[in-house]
Amino acid sequence: MKNDVAEQFQLLNKNIAAAIAGKDYVRAAALDRARQDVLKDICLMDVKAIDAEFFNIVEECARDNANLIQAVQQNMNHISWQTSRSLKAQRAYQSEI
Repeated sequence: MKNDVAEQFQLLNKNIAAAIAGKDYVRAAALDRARQDVLKDICLMDVKAIDAEFFNIVEECARDNANLIQAVQQNMNHISWQTSRSLKAQRAYQSEI
């Protein structure tokens, strides 16, 4: 497989990680769609043109993505917890008025 496709895939993955770290989820989603398009293009290629190293890259990216998803879920849980606390405090304040 051409190295430029593998490099493009890795670059997209790196940019997705940076977007998630920056909590820019709209950008992360757009980059993920672009990465999915790259994977679709690869699936249409001749199997003989795809080398084993690319599959190693994809597996590594999948592991990285799993870690990113876990981090996002933890952030969402924390935000949910903070929101719940704020709502309880508002209700308590309003009940005293």
